[in-house]
Amino acid sequence: MFRKFFLFVFLISSISLTAQKVELVYFTDAHQIFPLESADGERGGVARLKTVADKIRKTNSNTLVIHGGDLCGGVLFGGMYKGEPMIEAFNDIPVDICNFGQHEFDFGAKHTIQLLSKSKSKWFSSNLKDRDGEVFGSLPAYLLKKIGGLQIGFIGLTDAMNTSIHDDFVIQEDLFVAVSQILPKMGKLDFLVLITQTDLETNRKLLEQFPEIDLILTEEQYEYESNVFYKGSIPVVATAGNMSSVAKVSLEKNKKPLVEIIPLNQEIVAEKYLRDMELYYQKDMELQLSEKLGRLEVALSVKDGIIGESLAGNLIADAFREWHKSNVAIINGGGIRASIPIGNLSLKSVRSLLPFGNKVCLVLMKGTDLKQLLKENATNKNGQLLQVSGINYKYSRTNQEITVERNGKELDDEELLSIALNSYNLGKLKGDFEILIDESNSKAIEDFEALKAYCKKLKVIHPVLEERVILIESN
Repeated sequence: MFRKFFLFVFLISSISLTAQKVELVYFTDAHQIFPLESADGERGGVARLKTVADKIRKTNSNTLVIHGGDLCGGVLFGGMYKGEPMIEAFNDIPVDICNFGQHEFDFGAKHTIQLLSKSKSKWFSSNLKDRDGEVFGSLPAYLLKKIGGLQIGFIGLTDAMNTSIHDDFVIQEDLFVAVSQILPKMGKLDFLVLITQTDLETNRKLLEQFPEIDLILTEEQYEYESNVFYKGSIPVVATAGNMSSVAKVSLEKNKKPLVEIIPLNQEIVAEKYLRDMELYYQKDMELQLSEKLGRLEVALSVKDGIIGESLAGNLIADAFREWHKSNVAIINGGGIRASIPIGNLSLKSVRSLLPFGNKVCLVLMKGTDLKQLLKENATNKNGQLLQVSGINYKYSRTNQEITVERNGKELDDEELLSIALNSYNLGKLKGDFEILIDESNSKAIEDFEALKAYCKKLKVIHPVLEERVILIESN
């Protein structure tokens, strides 16, 4: 009798303890449905993610699976399928809560709304607004979850919307203003969790300004590494890029969050249904991208265009200028998204370079306005430095002076120039210019199509550095 009573008490105590513990399964940067190849083997994939989520849910039913943002655009797979396979996979896992990354808007806010209509996850945003100042998509501005005896509040923040397509249907509000407006509405909480798509410095400033925060789940800081940073005792959790890992965060009343990083590597057995989905899309991509376009005789580096003139930048800008027969062409270095080795150049390589599906547009602009545009972006080290064709420019970061030449002569301020550029850069243009071909025009083909046509024409692709972009650090 005593043993039965003791066992009964033990079981009741165990249930009570479980009820007071909540598991958050966090991942981010889900651009591609199937695993990526790396030097250490495959990483990522939705099938492994489901295996991990199912195992944790089986241990503790008080589990929330959370995606931090970026399931659309950004890489080749996102450019081709525009996020729809990821929504289908998320529904099957299932993912409970989703925050926005800027790449959810790479194909426009209307496309984002279409994705949301197919999603079973709970989406929300604390700082993305529509033109009337309401929460984008009529979504909640914050979430309150009563689970496992805990009251947990979630705030979702999205930064760097200027790196996605310009769209008047969605406006980024200041992150700090958004938090300060929402906090008084949330009431008494056991845990306040921020889900953020922003950099580490901004996260640290958020912790300084809002000591109520108990945990930040943020975007990847490194492609291959997961990180847990601490400001005092408050963790800032950043899982590895391209869904390469998940973080299991254990929350218990009156205790600090406990973080465990789980790599999504080959040690995780893939769940069968989603693995079949992965294989389907992998084969579909291979079939669509197998076309050979020519022979690439020099390697193209993804990083070069961020800091100076790049071979990839010259090649792409030349392709844009060739397509519209324009005087000049430009593309920002950050819009070039892959490194390509020497060898046969396939459609896959071209689409990897330009995965966003931007259209090649055409504008008319005076020389003085082009100079100003080049100057404004010359000091940018986050991907906005402009690669060019048809001109070359020299910029001194010391005295902030720019010299632009065309056909061996200094560019006249009053000269009218036709400029080919993608729809992303068109959306960011300011000042005086005339749009000759916008993205709705039939002549504005997708950027990778222009590059494909140019490479097929060349057959042997050998871009060279020609001092088109010279950045002078000091005199």
